[in-house]
Amino acid sequence: MSTFYKDTRINGKLVRLEDVIDVIYARALETIDDSLYELLNDKDDDEFYEDYKEAFGHIIEKLQAFHNNEE
Repeated sequence: MSTFYKDTRINGKLVRLEDVIDVIYARALETIDDSLYELLNDKDDDEFYEDYKEAFGHIIEKLQAFHNNEE
């Protein structure tokens, strides 16, 4: 474990890795969600839900591939 786990903030900045991960996850999720709503807004409800769910899964796969240096 990192030594940064002892303190949560120093001079107002997040220093615990867990806190950084939580903040970035929330930002990423909001960005992906907002982008999908923006780009799929012309679909009817059923088609939107199916496309949203499929696209979200593919986005996560691409992020995982990027993380694993597969791209």
